Amino acid sequence: MVKTLLIDGDNLFKIGFHGVKEYYHNGNHIGAIYHFVNTLRRFLHEHNFDKVIVVWDGNDNAIERRRIFPEYKMNRRDGLNEIKKDSFNWQKKRVREYLEEMFIRQVMLDGCESDDVISYYCQISADENKIILSADKDLTQLISENVTIYSPIAKEYLKIGSKIKIGDISIPHQNVVTYLTNLFSIQI
Repeated sequence: MVKTLLIDGDNLFKIGFHGVKEYYHNGNHIGAIYHFVNTLRRFLHEHNFDKVIVVWDGNDNAIERRRIFPEYKMNRRDGLNEIKKDSFNWQKKRVREYLEEMFIRQVMLDGCESDDVISYYCQISADENKIILSADKDLTQLISENVTIYSPIAKEYLKIGSKIKIGDISIPHQNVVTYLTNLFSIQI
């Protein structure tokens, strides 16, 4: 059976950008590049994948959800000044260039978030064993016999039977969607 690694590119990139703050080269912050490339290197060394696909958020990725719920992700602020925005964009461009040089497939669809594309791919690739590299709890609803998630923050694999830690509680993976839906409806 084909073994595929699906990487939530923006998720992994942001973990490095915001978490690895002390890495600089010639005065430029390279924490996101360092974290992304080293995480990918370690995974490729530990596993023998037939396919590696990095999925990026597309332009205007929240537009469809905002048509249904105008406040979707409006409470999120990037908190980046111009210097940090420039660094963010430069590092993301470099990571994408490195992936091209490594012949790693990349997908970015305008109007789509990466987790939507990953979800669709999991539905149409039943004959593949997939590991999703992401800390996004929404993706836990994809866990199945052929789908495992690796959380780079928790540094653990989530599979059938796993309990997912959300805040102070741990719930079975199949109940995450129900929990998050109820939590969301309470906030409205």
